[in-house]
Amino acid sequence: MPRPTNTASTPVFWRDPTLPFVEARWVQDGRKVCYDRHWHETFSVGVITSGHSTYINGQHKQQVGEGALVVMNPGEVHACNPIGDEPWSYRMFYVDTNWLAHVQGGLRGSTGTTFQPFSTNARYSPRLYTAFNALCTSLTDRDSDHLNRHVSILGFISSLQSELEPGPSVTVDGGGKVERAAAYIDDNFTHSLKLDDICAAADLSASYLIRAFRKRYGVAPHEYQTNRRIQYGKAQLRRGRPIADVALEAGFADQAHFQRTFKRLTAATPGQYRALAP
Repeated sequence: MPRPTNTASTPVFWRDPTLPFVEARWVQDGRKVCYDRHWHETFSVGVITSGHSTYINGQHKQQVGEGALVVMNPGEVHACNPIGDEPWSYRMFYVDTNWLAHVQGGLRGSTGTTFQPFSTNARYSPRLYTAFNALCTSLTDRDSDHLNRHVSILGFISSLQSELEPGPSVTVDGGGKVERAAAYIDDNFTHSLKLDDICAAADLSASYLIRAFRKRYGVAPHEYQTNRRIQYGKAQLRRGRPIADVALEAGFADQAHFQRTFKRLTAATPGQYRALAP
């Protein structure tokens, strides 16, 4: 999926048909992007990436600048507009309310399916600002697959929930169920996996699985899968197999994708590794 490119005030939208519960919007120059007061059926969250703007949410009005995170619950009347001719830019995510309600339930350790509104309209949080922009990078990275993007979305929602609406901590264990998730990945790592299938194999909710998996293995499921692919690739390269063949067999889109990932995880190219193999 190509990385969104933005010029002037033209908005760019990001969608993935395999992740229908989220949509994104980028505006690089918002000086001519003005809104009447409006509302969304979705939950909306965004960041100001440069400049300043006026943010209205219900009776609340303030100026927000670079680094600010803005939050709009479904149905909240709001508007965010430029100040005079001052440049500003922003990024937004729109999240399906029903999907988010199920995630919130999982994060609270319950089976609740009712969306719990956020009480925060805006906040300056370096942690959430960094996490938001990292999610943008993950969604638009040409090497990101479905599993990577899905886990990244859930990771950001988890961070958002824990910082804006802290609640009672939920014990994360999962017992043997987490090992079942890892075994499922071990058996299918060369395929394009979906988080829902891994959850089904482990009999765990997505939000719970990710936290328990990180606690048990130190990485998220998609990172675990990537490492399995690289380990397989190294074993095949030690046999002198052609790099292009190994790349496709390991589940990478092409040789270039394999090259980039291999170097990122091993600090060497596949060719260098194969040449040193006994």
